[in-house]
Amino acid sequence: MSETPTPIKAHPEPELYEIRVRGHLDVRWANQFEGLTITLEENGDTLLTGPVIDQAALHGLLKKVRDLGMPLVSVNQVQFDETNQDHSKQGETKMNSIKKIDTKVLLSTLWIVVMINMLKADILSLFIPGVTDELAKFSASAGASIPQLMLIGAVMGNLAIAMIILSRVLKYGINRWVNIIVGIFTIAYIWGGAASYPHYIFIATVETLCLLLIIGFAWTWRNVEA
Repeated sequence: MSETPTPIKAHPEPELYEIRVRGHLDVRWANQFEGLTITLEENGDTLLTGPVIDQAALHGLLKKVRDLGMPLVSVNQVQFDETNQDHSKQGETKMNSIKKIDTKVLLSTLWIVVMINMLKADILSLFIPGVTDELAKFSASAGASIPQLMLIGAVMGNLAIAMIILSRVLKYGINRWVNIIVGIFTIAYIWGGAASYPHYIFIATVETLCLLLIIGFAWTWRNVEA
């Protein structure tokens, strides 16, 4: 008698899942979910989309989410069709673009631009005839001596330099608020002592735009450490 061949079990087809968590997944942990498309949504959530081979693999993904301390919002099984594939491609593109520039690097770079423009304004002002007399008039109207005004300028210049470093090393929560507060304070300083010369107005406008970007990026900055 011939033996009946043992049937070979077919591998189960993977099913497509969408896992939504509260907060934006930091790029440092993106490799923990290799094989999934990561979409950082505008409402502050992160959407993980991709094929899951079985329930054990699904539980493994959920355990990773738990270990990262990210609140789970929902887990949905969806149809593996072209619509979801297109959505996954869009999310992958979005995540890749976000990976290119870290928020800390972006804030630090904008502070570098602000600092360079502050130095440029001071250097160009040296070529203005009678600038010393104007400084004396401003000193009298402000009720502060010229050395005091020079000290304020030195403090503000070094504060901008410090922010280049602090934006990279401070922890998320305090980093956001320091950038917001110092950004607002620097805008007030720039326009509080504004001169009517075209070069100053132009440079002050560039500085203000950079500072508004700093404030905006810091305000909307989301991180799983929050």
